Amino acid sequence: MAAMPDFPKIITSLLIALALMAPATLAGCAPRASADADGGAAEAPAEDQAAASAEAPEAAENPYPGTGQVYLVVAPNLSWDDINNESTPVLQHLVGNGAVANVITERKIDVIRLVDNPRMHYMRLNDTSASVIESYVSGIYANLGENDSLIVTSSPSLAKIDTYRLDGYGLLIMVDGGDNGLLSSLTVRRSGLITSGNLGDAIDQLLLEKQRNPANLSVSAFTGSYGAIQRADTLSRNDSIAVSVKESKDGFISMFIALLGITLVLSMGLISLDIHIRPRFLAYLLPITRILWIVMLSIPLATFIMHLQLPSFTTAEITFDFFLFVAMEISFVCIIVALVFRWTYSLLLILALTTFTLLVDQLLGGPMTVCGYLSYSPIETTRYYGIGNEGASLAFSAWIMLSGLVLNRFANTGPGRHFKRWVFPVGCVVVVTILAAPWWGCNFGTLIWGTVGSIVAWSLFNNVRVTWKRMGAFVLVAFALTIGVLFLDSAFSDESHLGVTTDALTGGWYLVAFRIIADMLRLSWNTILFSPVLAAIFVAIVAFMIYLRWKKPGQYRTFWDENRPFTAAYTALVATALLMLLIEDSGILMPALVLLYETAGLLWLVCNRHSWHIRSFTRRRMNLDFEQMDHRTHDEIDKNQMSLRF
Repeated sequence: MAAMPDFPKIITSLLIALALMAPATLAGCAPRASADADGGAAEAPAEDQAAASAEAPEAAENPYPGTGQVYLVVAPNLSWDDINNESTPVLQHLVGNGAVANVITERKIDVIRLVDNPRMHYMRLNDTSASVIESYVSGIYANLGENDSLIVTSSPSLAKIDTYRLDGYGLLIMVDGGDNGLLSSLTVRRSGLITSGNLGDAIDQLLLEKQRNPANLSVSAFTGSYGAIQRADTLSRNDSIAVSVKESKDGFISMFIALLGITLVLSMGLISLDIHIRPRFLAYLLPITRILWIVMLSIPLATFIMHLQLPSFTTAEITFDFFLFVAMEISFVCIIVALVFRWTYSLLLILALTTFTLLVDQLLGGPMTVCGYLSYSPIETTRYYGIGNEGASLAFSAWIMLSGLVLNRFANTGPGRHFKRWVFPVGCVVVVTILAAPWWGCNFGTLIWGTVGSIVAWSLFNNVRVTWKRMGAFVLVAFALTIGVLFLDSAFSDESHLGVTTDALTGGWYLVAFRIIADMLRLSWNTILFSPVLAAIFVAIVAFMIYLRWKKPGQYRTFWDENRPFTAAYTALVATALLMLLIEDSGILMPALVLLYETAGLLWLVCNRHSWHIRSFTRRRMNLDFEQMDHRTHDEIDKNQMSLRF
């Protein structure tokens, strides 16, 4: 008989979602009931009581049930590079035929408690020589019984005494009943990556009863029966990338902020449409500003695409150099498109590439967002799967701005009307679904701000006035969609972090809500402390952008009317950014990335208007030159005629 969904759990999820919508506190929400807590426990049959009483003395005599020995070897100096050494044939054999993974140091495992079990055997090898570790492991493996398990790791969380640390992941080789492949878990959902908590649970299960897949670990086939070198290279590469990104992230942030500051300073000279700038100066300022904005928009995209070109082993310097190289590649391609076709097409290209790359990456399991400058780091033990808040805001903002500029360019054409009517709403559904679905992007916040932003943009594209009442209705629709996803996610046993959050809310929803608000304020405050000047500039830019949109000073009164599709996208992103501040725990980071695409689109159209002034000046200058040339020609003819007379 098929297992029925956990209806108490589903009903509780619905109540929690309704509580999130209302400002009133949630009262009377009981924790999830167990399967047989419906008003009293049923009395067990007589035969079951007899069996239980017969098993009681046996359990008292054997407090450690199960079969087989569990050998845990902790080698702090062992790395995946040692597997490529010809002096470690046994380790190569274990890697090629067993289960392997990188271990995230999430929490310390109580090894002292584990070794109280007589079936548990612990050994720590501090020797730096791989051959010594090889010799010890080969001795255990040669005498390994049918039900025995061997675990070799370098993770400090599995050591009795925590006297060392690793900059990256820990190594794990598990020989357990013929498992073959890269380990994964429901916690991480990344091939070849588990947490120390997962490994501790696996050891607990091995000590209870021998089984093929301990605890919540699952094994996925990766190579053939002896793909040791390929597995070791893959896991070593993942480890070196995580460490390199972490070490070079501060340099990336400093470079990004400095370049953004230069770009904004030059852009401020163009933002006022009422100031008449000399055409000769504009002829130099406009291309420089456009190129700088191309570079700025290439940087977020390059942080993901660089993973396609990183070598098998990398360092912080190599990773940063590859990032710069990829950013220059993208910028160069966009500049070529601008010179061959139009500057607008280069902007459309980079926006389309950003959206497409991030969506495809999530459909493929997120290989480019597992670790990066603008995504979370597994080493920091936050989230391990799905797309991060920054990546979700990049993909959504790029899509909305791309749609606004496409309609701005082709608004009155047949393709433009089809895009507005069909392509845009379908695209919004695809984008929000991939970013928010529990089995893909798994970003809970996108369900709310992504839905609201999409509806606002669609309404404004179709000349539907957005009032406060309609905005409230949009938010209700977003929460209704969230309830549906909660219902769907709770109906499955393999819950995403959305379902886990629901469980936490059930046990104390106000504590979780307080933690989210505290995280949001802490991240915003840390950003201010990191660069008070940058934070002040961010607030000033946001205020100035809102001022330009709603006060419409000077020529902006006609500017917004002449660019209605862009104005719709601009307004939708402003609403989305404000909603992000209210519901996300990333502080001002997500709104700042949204602001990047808003400002780029605005400056692009402002540059187009300034370009029109240059073209107008050039035409007037050419006409003046022709008139002067015509006058000079007539004067020369008159002089020649006078000379002939004499």
